Amino acid sequence: MQPINYGYGMFYQWLDINSHIKTFAPQNRQGKDGFELTEEAEHHRLFAEICTAINNSGAGLRDLFYTVSGERRILLTDAEATHLEDVARLIDIMMPAGWAALALWVILLMISKLRRMPLPSLGHSLMTLIIVGLVLLVTVFAIGPHKIFRAFHEIVFPEENQWFFYYQDSLMTTLMKAPDIFSAITILWVLLAIICYLLQAAVMKVVGPQPKFRTY
Repeated sequence: MQPINYGYGMFYQWLDINSHIKTFAPQNRQGKDGFELTEEAEHHRLFAEICTAINNSGAGLRDLFYTVSGERRILLTDAEATHLEDVARLIDIMMPAGWAALALWVILLMISKLRRMPLPSLGHSLMTLIIVGLVLLVTVFAIGPHKIFRAFHEIVFPEENQWFFYYQDSLMTTLMKAPDIFSAITILWVLLAIICYLLQAAVMKVVGPQPKFRTY
């Protein structure tokens, strides 16, 4: 099965990342020249390899390269590689937590079935989802998406490690058109989360205890 790499192929077109690369890659101040000459296929390959590396504890990040006129050039600076390794460590922590949450959901579902505990209807689940979503949306825009983004990074990542990079200093952020692509990926994840939430609500209704109707 072909990985979708966080929707990069789709967002590459929507965000016009190719034009973004051609604009900012020539301005690179870290000696990473020639990246604007690379093709679209190279951009997709590099993003896919970054995804693979951060999902494998950061292995191989410092070996990523792009090719210009037959010459291989290292993609990431030391600061960029360190940041992505921090991201990889965060994923290593979150993955077991995700599996634990799934296991807990299965256990709670089994308990509800054995004890015939009533489960919320699909309509009730949808209403809860809408209310929670609206509260989160209002909160995000009240505080400011950029402030939340910055606060998240300051809390999660080590203080001594750089996490903000200007396009002129980073082929990584140029390749991704960060933070625009993160907003797009967040929207994609929210949509997938909504679908998963509704599916699990439907499954719980089907496999959970059925309501008893009193006859007269």
